[in-house]
Amino acid sequence: MAFTNVAVIGAGGAPGKVLVQELLSSSQPKFTITVLARPSSSYTSPSENVKVVKQDLADPAGMVSTLRGIDAVIMTQGVDADLESTSKAVIEAAIEAGVKMVMPSDYGSKDTPMFVQVYTTKPKIRVFVEEKAKEGKITYTIIKNEPFTEMPLEGPFGIDAKTRKAILYGDPSRKFNTTSTLSISRAIVGVLRSPTQFVNQVLYIHDTYTSQWEMLDIVEEATGGIPFEITKIDTEEFGKVCVEGLGRGEWTFANMIGAIQASILGEEGAADWDENDDSAAIGLPKVDLRGELLKQLKGTM
Repeated sequence: MAFTNVAVIGAGGAPGKVLVQELLSSSQPKFTITVLARPSSSYTSPSENVKVVKQDLADPAGMVSTLRGIDAVIMTQGVDADLESTSKAVIEAAIEAGVKMVMPSDYGSKDTPMFVQVYTTKPKIRVFVEEKAKEGKITYTIIKNEPFTEMPLEGPFGIDAKTRKAILYGDPSRKFNTTSTLSISRAIVGVLRSPTQFVNQVLYIHDTYTSQWEMLDIVEEATGGIPFEITKIDTEEFGKVCVEGLGRGEWTFANMIGAIQASILGEEGAADWDENDDSAAIGLPKVDLRGELLKQLKGTM
């Protein structure tokens, strides 16, 4: 039986906004949607069919009251200093309120050593909810997806079509999976439609299974065929510098993104689980890499 009465936490962020729209667009089943927003949040309902409750997530009594009658709690909030404590508080309140399933904000890659240096709290939250599930108090489903298909090419993928320059990390033929926020939302809806099929599992999904070389070949061909100027980066040394910076408490954007790039594009292969994952079982359609890249180029050129 589908879980149709759902609560969303983190609906103000990009993934959360896409999820709420995907829930609204579903007719089979029709979802009853409650968004939990912090008291200080400026979030407003995108539809009369979305109930917004301003709620302190760290208030146990208030959370239990708000979550009574809810089938599933979906967390999409980003990583911050409060993610671990907030997520655990939400899970505890969900158990007390009789919620059937939680989906923690554990979107990302495999737990490789470098990746965990950035997302230290996510494995801790996962262990916490797994223990609660083993005790029979609640069920969970976790979705892994990293990196986002729609991320700017000049960002983590290192391809700048405007300047015709490319930064290639490690072995550019090394493959990795990518997933869009829309596909993540569709996967979540798929879980809600058939929760028993995916109970207490970590699901791996993807839109594309590609490499830096393949992406660069497509972009070069689509922009005139003139070869790009290429700079190669040693991911082992690059990642080491970024991780050492994080270890010193230097939580800069450059160190965080650098460690993630090195983890995904380097030998750790944090986002490489090939094409034989859970995408088909959960109902995700095939995605054309060339088409996705051309859409990005159209918006930037």
